[in-house]
Amino acid sequence: MPRFSDTTFADASIEKAWDTLQDPGVWGALLGAAEISDIAVEDGLLQSSGWMAKIGGTELSGTMHVAESEPGERMLMRIQAEEWRGKIEVTIAAEDDGRTRVHARLKLEADGFTAMLALPIVSAVIGRHLPDRMAELAEFIESA
Repeated sequence: MPRFSDTTFADASIEKAWDTLQDPGVWGALLGAAEISDIAVEDGLLQSSGWMAKIGGTELSGTMHVAESEPGERMLMRIQAEEWRGKIEVTIAAEDDGRTRVHARLKLEADGFTAMLALPIVSAVIGRHLPDRMAELAEFIESA
């Protein structure tokens, strides 16, 4: 089970960062989804959505479900696809200089033989691109 983590800083308030994390389109962009569907929001908090991504000419679809949410502090999302599942935990905190620290931890699990064979390649790609995705998240927060 590969695990990844990275931290970035956004020139924005905690409130702006939290609001950005509630946007399923942001999550879709960060996860490379070509389509987001079945969005569920309750009391302004993202609950779940479906997604579809094209990876190497193959369509992969699944769901995103917010398993835990502490508004303004932490969000744990579970991602499920046919042969993959994972967790993404994002925590945010105010810095003394007015910026917001955004920390993400990812855990990926293969849920099938084909996925197990691809796990080293997928892990290498995620590990290489996580800092870029985190920089994109900071940009989304700052532009919200």
